[in-house]
Amino acid sequence: MILRDDSEAPRIQMNGRQKLFILAIDLAIISELCIAMSVATANPDNFTPAFMKIFFAMFLPTLVAGFLGHRKLRDRTESARS
Repeated sequence: MILRDDSEAPRIQMNGRQKLFILAIDLAIISELCIAMSVATANPDNFTPAFMKIFFAMFLPTLVAGFLGHRKLRDRTESARS
C-alpha cells in the first residue's frame, strides 16, 4: 500500500539547537534562491543555465553543511543509544 497511517511512523526527535540550526539552513537556502534569481535575471537569454550554476554552487555546500551540522548537534545520549 502506498499510503501509510501516520501514527505508525517513528517520531523525529530534535533538540532546540537542531531546530534553530534547521531554521538557519532554511533561511540560507531561501536567500540563495533569491540571489540566484536576481543574478540570473540580469542575463535573460541565459537565465536557466545561469540560475542553475549560481544556485547549485551555493545550495550543495549548504545542504552538506546542514546534514553534517544536524548530526553534530544531536544530544550525546541519543547518539550513544544508536
